[in-house]
Amino acid sequence: MTLEDFGYVDIEKKQKLQNQHYENQMHKKFKIGSTPPNNVQKPISSKDLKLITKKVDWIIDKIIERKNLILLAGESSSGKTSLMYAMASAIGEGSKFLNTFSAKKGRVLFIQADESRSNCAHKIKIIGVSNNIDFLFKDGGFDKLNIQKLSELIGNYYDIVFLDSITTLLTGGKYSYKDAEFALPLYKLNDLASEKNIPIIFSSHLKKPEHGERINVNKHDVMGNQSIYSAASDIWSIHKSIKPNFEDHFLFTCLKGRNCDEGSLLNIQGDQETFKWYYHSSGKNQLSPKEENLCRSKILELLKQKNDYLDVKDISKNIGFSEQHTRRILRHLFSEEIIIRQDQKNGNGRPNHLYSHKKIN
Repeated sequence: MTLEDFGYVDIEKKQKLQNQHYENQMHKKFKIGSTPPNNVQKPISSKDLKLITKKVDWIIDKIIERKNLILLAGESSSGKTSLMYAMASAIGEGSKFLNTFSAKKGRVLFIQADESRSNCAHKIKIIGVSNNIDFLFKDGGFDKLNIQKLSELIGNYYDIVFLDSITTLLTGGKYSYKDAEFALPLYKLNDLASEKNIPIIFSSHLKKPEHGERINVNKHDVMGNQSIYSAASDIWSIHKSIKPNFEDHFLFTCLKGRNCDEGSLLNIQGDQETFKWYYHSSGKNQLSPKEENLCRSKILELLKQKNDYLDVKDISKNIGFSEQHTRRILRHLFSEEIIIRQDQKNGNGRPNHLYSHKKIN
């Protein structure tokens, strides 16, 4: 007689047989290269991945791009809500944001969780916000962020969504804004923006400065855990200048840029009578929007004329702009697939990058 006859079970042997049986069943059910179980997608090759990427599609030129989650961080009473209204209005009308940056006309959904209906109505009337914006409020059933509900609301109708503020929409759960888990819904929100091919803009607060007045803003000033910063594609901040060059001088800065130029700064002017905002100037050693468009035009004109590959030094010398500005705009033109790039080996180390408007035979 064997030990099994007396009720003894070899657990390791039994587990091994069960595992082998499971693997055999899975091999029969799923062939190599087929979609794995549990709705896990097949891996996609880098070649195919590059084919599905689209050119940069700005909703507001140089500031808001499609398929991205964008954070606007500001101090309390800094005007971030009225700035969001200005963005929404420019898109609703197809006009210019800050009287400078072109906006594509689109359908706007604005979820307002911080202001009451009456306060919002009062403010948008004074601003003169576009009539082409749909609003939802806390008392309308959107007091907490619900990704599924938001996805259904967006459908295939809206071109952009604003959430004011994410602090209000996410608080009240089991996690504090200091916890890493607090930001988990934001990653899903970023996925939703990509899936719907729209930008989603949400506002949040800046931490109070530790010592005196705020001189500048960096990523550590964004309220909450670092995960909030990591979840967004682009981050803009707004705060009042402590050394104003004009009345109601505010600094509008790109803190994190996958699409906007990280570190770029706009000097903007508020208007306490109308709650409106206006572009005044760009930061030190930065190009104004007009100068940037001129640099861009000169690069394209030069590459068309030369019909050859040129490096940054040659292009910079010919168009009269610094190598720094030339290199940055070349990078944008290449990502937009307007120009092409070729690498030239230069001994050891980094190659020399050459650019052309079209392929050279």
